[in-house]
Amino acid sequence: MGMYGEVLGIGPFRRELVPFLQQPEAWHQGTRERAVIVVPVFSAPEGSSRSREMAGFLGDDDGLPERITVLKDAGFQFYFRMEPSRLTLTSP
Repeated sequence: MGMYGEVLGIGPFRRELVPFLQQPEAWHQGTRERAVIVVPVFSAPEGSSRSREMAGFLGDDDGLPERITVLKDAGFQFYFRMEPSRLTLTSP
């Protein structure tokens, strides 16, 4: 069975962070400043090269893309979550 992984960011909401969040601006209209939010940073489906990319980001601060750097500077902490793949393979 394969694995599915993702990185989540948890930190205080600020309006200026909206361009760096995955949800559209309207999603956060009612969100209070400094409210703690959980945002998906990126995911790595089973068998994708993104899992190697994810591992590199977690271990190398110099390679972090702008989005992760902005969230990190805003006080977000990052968590890696893995679970068994949601894919099920069936034979014909």
